[in-house]
Amino acid sequence: MEGMETRVLMAVCILLGLVSVGVAAPGSATFYKPHQPSDCHRVKEPGPMVAAASDSLWSNGAICGKKFNVTCLGPPSTGEKFPCKGSVIVTVVDRCASPRCETTLELSRPAFNKIVNPKLVKIIIDYKMV
Repeated sequence: MEGMETRVLMAVCILLGLVSVGVAAPGSATFYKPHQPSDCHRVKEPGPMVAAASDSLWSNGAICGKKFNVTCLGPPSTGEKFPCKGSVIVTVVDRCASPRCETTLELSRPAFNKIVNPKLVKIIIDYKMV
């Protein structure tokens, strides 16, 4: 019986691990103007939907070239009303280093404008690697 309990416990742990992979993480975003050369030297900009990753995501550049689905949740407690416009998929092509970087991701202007009113400067997001 003990072997069966161990197998069930292992199966539950594996399933929980698989579920957590697809969960979005909370964060914040602003916009920036991408430049070349970027900190992701080996990644060629794949178009206008790009982002710079903060130090919390950077991982010595391992994040370069990874794609994220970024969803606008709203402004950071300013009380400002505006419509979020959904999600955008971006590719990380640069680093947003501390102390200048105060957000999780900096999105290119086209990516930022796709998910939020362009009058805003900073937004609360959910993001998930795809």
